[in-house]
Amino acid sequence: MTYHIARGGQPIGTFAEEEVRSGLAAGRFQVGDLCWAEGMTDWQPVGSKFAPYAPFAAVPPIHHANPYAAPQAQVLSNLPGLKPASRGTRLGAWLLDCLTGMIGCGVPVSAAFLFMIQSGQPDSKDAPVAAIACFMLAGLVLLGLTIWNIVLLTTRGQTLGKKWLGIRIVTFPDGQKPGFVKGFLLRSFVNGIIAQVVPFYGIIDPCLIFREDNRCVHDLLADTTVIDGQPPGA
Repeated sequence: MTYHIARGGQPIGTFAEEEVRSGLAAGRFQVGDLCWAEGMTDWQPVGSKFAPYAPFAAVPPIHHANPYAAPQAQVLSNLPGLKPASRGTRLGAWLLDCLTGMIGCGVPVSAAFLFMIQSGQPDSKDAPVAAIACFMLAGLVLLGLTIWNIVLLTTRGQTLGKKWLGIRIVTFPDGQKPGFVKGFLLRSFVNGIIAQVVPFYGIIDPCLIFREDNRCVHDLLADTTVIDGQPPGA
């Protein structure tokens, strides 16, 4: 039999019965940790369920236990002291990121085409120097925005849009900074590749924000979530 173990309202993992017994005796698990297994009607303190293996300590009582609630509902609650970002705020941050890219790259590209049209050679390979400079500027802006957002995601768990609206990405469920792998590589780069090869993925991914925990597919892929507030020390 396997047991789901939670501590302080957050999931620790799923462990075999022998692992729980040995972990409790070795101090890996605490008597006040909660456990649940299939067939149990409610979460119970590990110290009560595995009393012969628990070190001597008072087992705290369970308050407000709901015997009809699914086990997941007990451990996938809000992160302690952290408030999940609203769906509207997340959408607003995404729109700001898109708008930033459109303005930053769109303005010089539009200027480049305007120079080409004014020169009377819109299809010519010999584009005016000004048009070439505008295209290069658009490329530099795109590169700069990309690097800037990667740095922000790695160090703060934010894009420009998220920073402006005061929300950030954290790891789930421990609420830590996501770093490069989870903040960018899995959540953006790998997710973008999947979107190119899986039909309708671009629709399915954001639709999962209507889950109870507001986590999209890219959040589940990277073990992240989005919360309100700037990073500590920001």
